[in-house]
Amino acid sequence: GDEWIRFGAVKIFADGSLGARSALMVDPYEGEPHNRGIAVSTAEHLKAQVEKAARAGLAVHTHAIGDQANRNVLDAVEATRRAGIGLHLRHRIEHSQVLQPADVPRFAELGVIPSMQPIHCTQDIVLADRHWGDRSRLAYAWSSLQSSGAMLAFGSDAPVETPDVMQGIYAAVTRRRADGYPGAEGWYPEECVSVAEAVYAYTLGAAYAGGEEAIKGSLAPGKLADITVLERDIFTVAAEEILTTPITYTIVGGEVVYENG
Repeated sequence: GDEWIRFGAVKIFADGSLGARSALMVDPYEGEPHNRGIAVSTAEHLKAQVEKAARAGLAVHTHAIGDQANRNVLDAVEATRRAGIGLHLRHRIEHSQVLQPADVPRFAELGVIPSMQPIHCTQDIVLADRHWGDRSRLAYAWSSLQSSGAMLAFGSDAPVETPDVMQGIYAAVTRRRADGYPGAEGWYPEECVSVAEAVYAYTLGAAYAGGEEAIKGSLAPGKLADITVLERDIFTVAAEEILTTPITYTIVGGEVVYENG
């Protein structure tokens, strides 16, 4: 392929979703003692598929929401790494929404990239509190993962959520919805990241996750001239102003494809 479309990795689903209470959990959902979610792929199947992909030279990008699903994926990658198969591959977990404390450092240790969508956090606050209770303290654990040495990669999960990156950055920095919920401090504010860290995760972090950091993710000679110009300096304005910051220009491959006004 090329810079527009290419074959990148193998997609696998480890579990379901928070909203459907089918994300695979270590312990049952709050108020549902018999429900731990579903394993779309069993632990054994994940290990077999990760090894098969790695032997073919392909990374796996695995959807995992629940803490047990994330653990199963990490276990599968660990087994492949220990066997010395595809050690250079950049496996990643899509969403990584809730984790067990012991699994947080394993992302960095195994070179697994948590590919996360900050807008999911703020849209899921009510559901996470209802279904996960106190386990939500390690839901969308951006700061903990980053502090442990993991390379965060941020995205939008569009069309499930809005592709508006300004909303995503605001969510990452404040852990508040656009309407201000749940309050000034945000939801588990210890997991917030700075504007600079959020921008890095959306740019170089995302490029690294796709194996394209040599051509994307920053402004440097020899890289693709894909640039977004903002009307405001989001590194200095109040967080609320990030939400309403207009796009002045969008440049793709050095060509202006959008101009505001």
